[in-house]
Amino acid sequence: MRINRKKLFRFLLFAICLAVIIAVPIMATVNKKKANTVSDGITVLNIWQIDSFEGGKGSRAKYLQDVGDKFAKRSGCYVTVSALSADAARLNLKNGNVPDLISYGAGTYGIECYIRGDTPYRCWCNGGYCFLSLDTNANFEDVSVKNLIINGGTDNLSGATALLCSVNGAETAKPTSAYVRLINGEFKYLLGTQRDIFRLRMRGVAFTVKPVTAFNDLYQNISITCTNDKKAAYAEQFIEFLLENRNGIISLGLMAEGNSLYDDEMRLLEGLTYENRLKTPISEDMKNEINRAIINCDIKKLKNLLI
Repeated sequence: MRINRKKLFRFLLFAICLAVIIAVPIMATVNKKKANTVSDGITVLNIWQIDSFEGGKGSRAKYLQDVGDKFAKRSGCYVTVSALSADAARLNLKNGNVPDLISYGAGTYGIECYIRGDTPYRCWCNGGYCFLSLDTNANFEDVSVKNLIINGGTDNLSGATALLCSVNGAETAKPTSAYVRLINGEFKYLLGTQRDIFRLRMRGVAFTVKPVTAFNDLYQNISITCTNDKKAAYAEQFIEFLLENRNGIISLGLMAEGNSLYDDEMRLLEGLTYENRLKTPISEDMKNEINRAIINCDIKKLKNLLI
């Protein structure tokens, strides 16, 4: 019997196509089930990092991610960290995109109504204001509005610091510009932060520091914003883990309340007691009131507004 090779080839081709058509959906279903099995039971915490004031060095978002990776190995709960501006965070929240935790600077507004009431906020690191001078013999007794330039910062209240230190009215400049103008000899003093200590150190110049104790709002807080109770429990565990492992904050050039991390100029900014502080998130109305008090040089009102 003679085999028709042409017909046989067509038959085999048809059989192969039929097998593929049947097999692909089955494989897809199996893979989907496997994927669901892998993801079932895994919790992922989404954290937003808002840099509302300058750090010392390094990235706070990367630091949180590194801590999150260590936390995942211990707890099985994974952590992802995204760096956002305060404006971007407010816009996302307004559009219904809410993370599980937010790390933010004190005085940040627009997030207060998203924070779980049972765990309002925890401070995991902080900075501080200081006077700096390239004159290593400076005693800072002659600081005035004429020989001082102010690092205006980002979203922090450098104006409140100036007012409470009796140097309001001194020229204010953007952070890098203020530091450069000190270096160039335009001013004898700079009202800055820990970030300026690291700038001067990197420049390799001699300088002297006097910490400011009249006011501080350079606190990096973290709050739980998720509504899911299971996630909230993991979020609480993450915060405790973050607070228990704060020696690494030295890599950020920031401080940790209750910890002594430095043996150099930064040591002067540790363990201070402040006359006035702002540590919490606030409403936009409160932020506007504080700014009005600063503009009007109303020290009494400003002090009453600070928390």
